[in-house]
Amino acid sequence: MPTHLEPLGDRAFLARFDAEDDARRWAVAVRARGFSGVVDVVLAYRSTAVIADPEACDLDELGRALGELAPVDVGAVGGVRHVLPVLYDGPDLDEAAGRLGMDRDELVARHSGPDYRVFAVGFLPGFPYAGYLPDELRGLARRDEPRLRVAAGSVAIVGRQTGVYPIASPGGWHLLGRTPLRIADAEAGRFPIRAGDRIQFRPVDREEFEARSDERLER
Repeated sequence: MPTHLEPLGDRAFLARFDAEDDARRWAVAVRARGFSGVVDVVLAYRSTAVIADPEACDLDELGRALGELAPVDVGAVGGVRHVLPVLYDGPDLDEAAGRLGMDRDELVARHSGPDYRVFAVGFLPGFPYAGYLPDELRGLARRDEPRLRVAAGSVAIVGRQTGVYPIASPGGWHLLGRTPLRIADAEAGRFPIRAGDRIQFRPVDREEFEARSDERLER
């Protein structure tokens, strides 16, 4: 059950948890129950928002049911696993490696090693906040001077998180490389990466990067 459940506006509830996995398992439980009137379940780190249509349900009854709902056991995996090819040629690669006390090859190896859990999607439509970085890669603060334009597909790190810019945008994260895949299409409503999914980065050479340029990521 949530450690805390509170109204979120006049048609939603926000459930808070002690750990990210608890929030994820509870979101799965809410979706599985198929509560009448629930129109969306939005997972984000240690919280989950449940949005409802007040014309299709009794919000007081729904709130009581949500407060008593226990998370389901979905194991340590769950979600879809996305493998993103990455050309590690980012403008911050060498500087980030130096600040972390390693060379660029070690940074690439450590960054591309784990599967990362997508904790939330936001900032930009389709931007996955994923983590957590291996201990050796953590601790970089945002850039003192954010870039006015970061190219779509840029793979970046900051703090203990990693992410991918779905469209060109200003940004202050440290850019390690680029994926040729289109990870989102806001105009078409395509967002294949969702909270609860996993991402693994696979280093590729320039030839493969160019061959797969503008390829769509599928779910």
